[in-house]
Amino acid sequence: MAECIICREEKTSFSDEHVIPDALGGYYHIYSVCTQCNSDLGSFVDSKLVNHSFSEFQRYLLGLKGKSKKLPNPFSGTHQMEGDENSKVQLRLNEDGKPTPYKIPSVTYAENSDKNGSITVSVTLDATDEHEFDGILKKISKKLQVPIEELQKAEKSFVSIHQPSIHLKLSIDLKEFKIGLLKIAYEFAVDSLPEYFADESSREIAKILKNAEYDAAESHVNIGSGFEHELFASMSDYLDLDSKRHFLVLTSSISEGLLCFVHLHGMFSVGVTLSHKSYPSELMVFGVNDIDRKIFRKVYPEQLLSEIYAPPELRFQYYFSNEREMKEFLMLQEGEGFSFHAEDGTPSLFDRAGNRLEYDLYQKMKQMEMVVISEPLESGGLAHTFPIDGEVYIKIMPSEKLVRIVAVSEEFQQVAKL
Repeated sequence: MAECIICREEKTSFSDEHVIPDALGGYYHIYSVCTQCNSDLGSFVDSKLVNHSFSEFQRYLLGLKGKSKKLPNPFSGTHQMEGDENSKVQLRLNEDGKPTPYKIPSVTYAENSDKNGSITVSVTLDATDEHEFDGILKKISKKLQVPIEELQKAEKSFVSIHQPSIHLKLSIDLKEFKIGLLKIAYEFAVDSLPEYFADESSREIAKILKNAEYDAAESHVNIGSGFEHELFASMSDYLDLDSKRHFLVLTSSISEGLLCFVHLHGMFSVGVTLSHKSYPSELMVFGVNDIDRKIFRKVYPEQLLSEIYAPPELRFQYYFSNEREMKEFLMLQEGEGFSFHAEDGTPSLFDRAGNRLEYDLYQKMKQMEMVVISEPLESGGLAHTFPIDGEVYIKIMPSEKLVRIVAVSEEFQQVAKL
């Protein structure tokens, strides 16, 4: 038996839970939700997100069919033809998934001005419904008590609509869909930060999800309206927001507590307050859901550096006591085979007399990390500059001449995005 993260009861039956609904192209699976809660989440929580108008449009554009194996029709409903309020049409998806106008059958009756009280019947059908015409005539015959033979003498005409102007009415939920975003953030946090499960706010959110409390969900999904992609603008340097990917970012700060930012490609962007309790300030977990490659993975800060930056390059700032020393160094720098004395790829450090120091360059940089200066590179990337205190020298090869350094910059050139 194990404890379900939603109902928090000991259960024996658990099923595959999609943190991001599979109908939205989600490939993040967890197995800590019991079968009953999984079913309830699908019906009362995920459905609010999957069936939202924005989701249906994006699913349509991305070709995400979901469990029904059919494309959603974001144009569903009954609409009006421009200039004709009485003409009702629908936009149906054809076999190729393209919206095709369909004229809804209509029957109108008009009394004639002659004395015999005759009635003119007008039937308008879409051309694809021609086979339905005789059935409609039978219904009219029965209603008017007119022999069907008389009706069949009438002229027939069918309507084909080409490039129509149609007025569509769109209904957009501004509240209930947020519970689906809360579920994503909560499950990502519990799965990534096990100690969060015991948090009092975690218990509160589990109850909101269990009971599908839509109003209560808004108190946690409280950073942005849900549609403001600008929330991720500061992350655009290392997240490829134009790609077909969903992003989750779990982070913490002393002032704000535990937060999760959710970006569903082309649909929603929002920040979720998961707890006001302070968690480690260095906490940062990225969830990357690739719709095209059909994979989900977690990326941590140390991985982020290796994935989006090329191996760092070191650049030194030197100290020369006079112009002659500087010119001599520049000549050596232009010479063949110019390099620095190094062991295992790390430049060695020396004192003024040429004696090898006990610490290496990276140990020296570590000592100075509290005063490091970081700034962006014009070509993209970051440079961290560490001042070097004391008299520290590096040895130029092949001349073995010592040169004093006063700072070292570690430059990371950006080569990719998550």
